[in-house]
Amino acid sequence: MIGEYLDQYTYEHLLNEALSKIPDTVDKREGSIIYDALAPACAALAQAYIELKGIYIETYVLTASGEYLDHRVKEQGLTRMPATKAVKKATFTKEDESPMSVPVGSRFSTVDLDENINYVVTGVFKQDGVLVPGAYQLTCESEGSAGNHYTGRLLPITFINSLANAMMTGELLVPARDEETDDELRERFLEVMNRKPFGGNASQYDEILKEMDGVGSVQVYPVWDGGGTVKCSILGSDFGKASQTLVDKVQEALYPDGMTPTGGGLGLAPIGHKVTITTATEIPINVSASITVNSGYDQGNILDNVRTAIDNYLFGVRKQWGNSDDLNRYAQNVYISQINYAILTVAGVQNVTNIQLNSSHEDIRLTEDAEIQEIPVSGQVNIDVQS
Repeated sequence: MIGEYLDQYTYEHLLNEALSKIPDTVDKREGSIIYDALAPACAALAQAYIELKGIYIETYVLTASGEYLDHRVKEQGLTRMPATKAVKKATFTKEDESPMSVPVGSRFSTVDLDENINYVVTGVFKQDGVLVPGAYQLTCESEGSAGNHYTGRLLPITFINSLANAMMTGELLVPARDEETDDELRERFLEVMNRKPFGGNASQYDEILKEMDGVGSVQVYPVWDGGGTVKCSILGSDFGKASQTLVDKVQEALYPDGMTPTGGGLGLAPIGHKVTITTATEIPINVSASITVNSGYDQGNILDNVRTAIDNYLFGVRKQWGNSDDLNRYAQNVYISQINYAILTVAGVQNVTNIQLNSSHEDIRLTEDAEIQEIPVSGQVNIDVQS
């Protein structure tokens, strides 16, 4: 309201107001002495009102931006989450295709990208606690989600004798995130203020875990296996199933392996809590439908765009996976109506009929409880195109 009030004080408004105070017996036309005397003052005053509105906007969390929003949330102990670095799995072999050891600290670069990304070997890779020969953890040297996506050959920057092949696998061990946006920071601030994290309650676990590198969403289940037990299920910062490497990393930070059931306070969990970290189970969502396409559109492009639209909808569902009600209950549903809407947003699609999800005309209700936590992922998409 105040912003709208300040908006009315434009240069023209202020000048007209000033001239209205001058008797009509005085020449007030543009170029007159009185006009030329008032105009610069009104211009300066209008600029002052513009700057005053800017100050007003940056005063409140709901409208502040950038460093001003940082200052406001810091008053409640929050800081903007910085961009992090991706950790991926890579394999190395000799000319006879046998696994090869490479030194920690060795640097590699991507191939065939418009802007190459560099990675550095930061550790060995273990599967279920067992060392995998020739497999290593590589950390992206650049911050941000761009480091999450590369799969393929790696070019050694550091010379390594006898190295024949270096391949970045598709396995993302610790997803990177971009710097938290204003909207994301504002949403987190309001959530913290409304839920009041304190003393090891569910809200505090949610806050602590989301601040960890690689964690994007959390479900918290208190007393799931007796008094003092807490289960936290996490997703990566890409809102996909967390890798075992990330699960182990978070487990070690919250409640280190090997601790007794009585707790001990060696991790971030409160003394007396026994915390188990796990991740969700992926449920493929297979979609079939018939669509009518407007003339003049390329069917191949439309089908690609339909798949992208469905992927985006499922991604949005996963982003809401960690949201609970007032009783700390979680629910995830994939709605046929929303799939229908997503397809209709694709340019060139005129109508959608006969949508099925996993061979059923019903919505899919995913299981979200202390035993099983599910997330929807893209499955097969079969679209019958009609002109």
